[in-house]
Amino acid sequence: MNKKLSVFLVFFLVLIGGGCGYYFAIVKPHNEAVNNFDKVIKTVNDKNNDLDETIDQIQAAIDSENKPLDPMTKTALEEALNRAKNARVEVPEIPQKTDEINKLNKKLSSPIDYTENIQALELSLENFENSIKQNQQVTNPGVDFVTERLKTISTITGIQAATENNDPNGNLNKDGGYTQAIYFTDSQVNEVLESNDIVQKGTEAGGQIEVYKNGEDAQERNDYLTVFDGAGLFNSGSHEVCGSCVIRTSSSLTATQQKELTKKIKEAFIKL
Repeated sequence: MNKKLSVFLVFFLVLIGGGCGYYFAIVKPHNEAVNNFDKVIKTVNDKNNDLDETIDQIQAAIDSENKPLDPMTKTALEEALNRAKNARVEVPEIPQKTDEINKLNKKLSSPIDYTENIQALELSLENFENSIKQNQQVTNPGVDFVTERLKTISTITGIQAATENNDPNGNLNKDGGYTQAIYFTDSQVNEVLESNDIVQKGTEAGGQIEVYKNGEDAQERNDYLTVFDGAGLFNSGSHEVCGSCVIRTSSSLTATQQKELTKKIKEAFIKL
């Protein structure tokens, strides 16, 4: 009986020892690896949530129908968005083997910092939204807006908006025509034009802002004016589209003066 008991005790101790060995050698390390994986993944998810919030905001802005004045601001925003998505750390499924879990834990434990990505997204978004505001300013603006902005340019000495009664071209408010035609005189034009009426003096006295309902109509008008570029007496001066406006300057100005005046007018129009 004592011999049987001894054998049983030995067997029991071996069983207990084997179980403890299995637990400490396999089960415990595996559970620790899983727990560490859960902690690591929580940290990754917290970081990803911050980035995802910004990404969603950017995507919504890109998907909107709002158009920027400068298309490159949208391109830059899309590029920043792609870089942020590529930098995002994806959360994998947990492996079955303990050593693979530990390897993954070590890899995912590297510090994750999306600060530069988020800052780049926010800066690109600001530029994009500002360009949208600028486009809205120069899309079919009213006489008051154009007049006030032209007044900020030092060489412009007089401003007058055409009416349907005195519009030289007779296109005001007609289909495909301009919604506003604002003429201005400029001190850089040396040629004396006899008239106190700025509209009668015409574009040659300084320039003109033709305002259209949309950018397509403005571009069509600009393309038409291109036909007369360098056409001697028929030269209509410089012309450039800004939003749905065609900025025209006198052919009496030098090329440099035309470019500088156009640049100043554009800067005045898009200033926020």
